[in-house]
Amino acid sequence: MPYTLFMMHHKNKAGFTLIEVVIYIALFSILMGSAFIVAYQLIQSSGNLSTKNTIQEEGNFVIRKLDWALSGADPTTVSPSSGNSSALSLTKYNGNTFLPITTDNVTVSALNFKYEALGGITITITINGLTFTTTRYFRK
Repeated sequence: MPYTLFMMHHKNKAGFTLIEVVIYIALFSILMGSAFIVAYQLIQSSGNLSTKNTIQEEGNFVIRKLDWALSGADPTTVSPSSGNSSALSLTKYNGNTFLPITTDNVTVSALNFKYEALGGITITITINGLTFTTTRYFRK
């Protein structure tokens, strides 16, 4: 009989208590929540970077096209007009229809031409909030 009494008092612990299960579930939930937040931020920042790269590429393309348009300008006809303002008149196209600068990817909010004293023109264009600038000097 003493052997059976010993077995009744000594029980085998082969599982988790309810408190342990709740603690493990809480820790797992915190880890999974953190992982979802980090993944969401990575995806969002990747999208923002892609948008910024697209705007940068489009802006560089527009600046190159404007620089190309000014490449054939006659320096004697490009000069400041009288008064406080400057006028620039330039016609250059390849026979096709004109294409607008503003497209689905590009919204031009400002386009300025400034005559430089050394015989050049500075082009400043604002596309989707980013400003692009180039200066084209003419040979005399």
